[in-house]
Amino acid sequence: MASPRKLSTAAIVAAVVLICVTATCLFASVLQGAAAPTPAPASSVAPQSASAESPEKSQTEKEEAPSTSQRPSPADERATEFAVDPTRSDWETTTPEQPTVYLTFDDGPSENTEPVLEILDRYRVQATFFVTGINPDYFPMIAECHTRGHTIGLHTYSHDYATVYASRDAYWSDLNAIGEVVRKQIGYVPCFIRFPGGSSNTISADYTSGIMSVLSTEVRDAGYQYFDWDASCGDGAVHTADELLAATQADTSYGYQSIVFLMHDGAGKETTVDALPSIIEYFQQQGYAFAAIDRHTPPAHHGIGN
Repeated sequence: MASPRKLSTAAIVAAVVLICVTATCLFASVLQGAAAPTPAPASSVAPQSASAESPEKSQTEKEEAPSTSQRPSPADERATEFAVDPTRSDWETTTPEQPTVYLTFDDGPSENTEPVLEILDRYRVQATFFVTGINPDYFPMIAECHTRGHTIGLHTYSHDYATVYASRDAYWSDLNAIGEVVRKQIGYVPCFIRFPGGSSNTISADYTSGIMSVLSTEVRDAGYQYFDWDASCGDGAVHTADELLAATQADTSYGYQSIVFLMHDGAGKETTVDALPSIIEYFQQQGYAFAAIDRHTPPAHHGIGN
């Protein structure tokens, strides 16, 4: 029978052997893990920053259209700078150093507004939209135009000459109606307006004699600025895209430093959409920059016709 002391010594030896074997196994496991680490679970991997660009994204894709995060917020400085304000008379217009064309689109929004926006995005061009209330289904496009950095102006709600020019009160009622539509879309009533037919129209005389002479003064006293146009592509009538480009070239041959250019994005103006890329490229070839109307834009004023 073994003595208690001898059994104790054997137990100690066995324990030491067991510890050595265990340590050897653990060390081998560590070496194996260092050589081929186990990947972390998918849930523990930090997501890629939203601002980081995928290396696979092509340069063409980057240049075609800015991302939504790069576009101005509707609640930007324009809410203060462009809001109608009767106390402001600071129309300090400046002639741009580089020849500049201000593309303006009347009679929208409509089904043609989105295609126009896509083309403007593609060419990185800012423009101005003088909107109406003709197509209520497309009112959200007013906010979309504004979100993409374009200027919103007022062109009366009905754009019906008999309604708009029936009297001074009738004009103001129609203007205030479209102003309220725009306020609901972008948060403020803009100070830029365009008279149906322009300030030089004579059709208004069929309804109220001398009304344009009165309104052209009243709107500015109320804090608005009206914009006619210096040139047009002629899309007020039905023309092909090639005819619209030819009219543009003919109507801008004088080479003004600043051109407020009239176009339309209303219903039925599909040929305007077709012609727009060629018109933009034509102005680019002539050395023009593009800008949206602001408080410094030289206003195009026609001679009052009534």
